[in-house]
Amino acid sequence: MTDTTWTEEELDAAIAAQPEGPAFSAEAKERALARVLAAVAEEGAEERGLVAAGEVPQRGGRRGSGAVGRRWLVAAAAVTLVAGALVAAPTLWSSDSGPAASAAETLRQAAAATTAQPGPSTGQYRYIATHSWDLGGANTRTGKPLSVLFHNLQEKWIPADRTGEWLERRAVLDHRWVVGSEELAKAEGDGGLFASSKAMEEMRGLCGDYPGWNEPLGGDPDWGKPCLERVGSWYTPNPRFLGALPTEPQALYDRLWNESHQNGASALYNAGIVLASPDASKELRSALYQALQHLPNLQVTERAANLNGRVGTALGVPGGATREDIIIDPESGRYIGMRMVLTEPGTDSWAGVPAGTDVSFTAVDTGVVDRAGDRP
Repeated sequence: MTDTTWTEEELDAAIAAQPEGPAFSAEAKERALARVLAAVAEEGAEERGLVAAGEVPQRGGRRGSGAVGRRWLVAAAAVTLVAGALVAAPTLWSSDSGPAASAAETLRQAAAATTAQPGPSTGQYRYIATHSWDLGGANTRTGKPLSVLFHNLQEKWIPADRTGEWLERRAVLDHRWVVGSEELAKAEGDGGLFASSKAMEEMRGLCGDYPGWNEPLGGDPDWGKPCLERVGSWYTPNPRFLGALPTEPQALYDRLWNESHQNGASALYNAGIVLASPDASKELRSALYQALQHLPNLQVTERAANLNGRVGTALGVPGGATREDIIIDPESGRYIGMRMVLTEPGTDSWAGVPAGTDVSFTAVDTGVVDRAGDRP
């Protein structure tokens, strides 16, 4: 297999060689490098594909759904992620930082309140809806930059028999201009920014394999395996992977910490993906809340964070130009979603964006339905 391990110097060179497009800030590069490091798991970099919180964005066009992408080579994803990682702010969040003790108490409360999530019976489907705000960037015919926030919705129907046919739909619900305007785009062209944002995409495939979607770019250790033999990962937490995680909090923390390369932001991000999975058991989610109490410097960053209409407590690890937060409802133990917050005033392509701005977010809803295409 071709070695896909890149040094930081090689990544810098690849970024510099990309086609002309919007300038990207130091914050975006830092974010992308952190995600690449987080993607390298115990199987080894040469066997691992980067799976980000959203579809890997393409330069010069809109960014895809914020739901978890699949089977991208580390090298390809690293470069394109830098090209699309910038997301401007739809809203501002006030900071309400508290001591680590507040975070621990919030997690203890959530661990105690966590309840079991009903799964689909034979013939039924697991429904997962992921809302995200993502930035798309392009240039007009005269080279003027355009940036638009797209509100994406990804809906997925997974049959109780995971070897059966899955259904996935993606649509752009709304957009908001960040740089440029409708008038400018009409006068000088949108550079393909809206080319794929008007129609809903629908994909069907056994075990969630959609022919022609991302497949040519390579795969992870589960590439080509029968559905029920796939081991899963922190990025694709299938039932087999989730069932193999320890439910003793200290053991779970040790595995999370080590497989997140002893990086607090990566560990919190990985924990958020597992908490978002409806296949995670009550015992696992409770143990994960308890395990996160050991995460260094974890703090309550906002006590009443509103994410897509749901209010919860935000927990994050300060440090760097951005901060990753997970948002939970401690009274019910429910995981609400994840966001990235700018912790310093923006520079370069983020110039003018104030510290404390929410620069991206995803929110997840789940349920059980009788037919693919139905909604709870």
